[in-house]
Amino acid sequence: MTKLFFALMACGLLLSANSCKKCGYCRDASGQNGSAVCKKATLSALGVDDYKEAETNCHANGGTWIVE
Repeated sequence: MTKLFFALMACGLLLSANSCKKCGYCRDASGQNGSAVCKKATLSALGVDDYKEAETNCHANGGTWIVE
């Protein structure tokens, strides 16, 4: 019974990690759109978060971050 519980929990974690893909892009003051950046669950857990860095840079440069 315990093995079944852990197997179901592992499947749930895998499914939730794959389903939470979040993407966004920066629109600058002139209305130009930048390249889309997607959040990767595996790298953000290691401290490397390109999505958050791109969002921060967008706001720092006076742009608007658009979530897709």
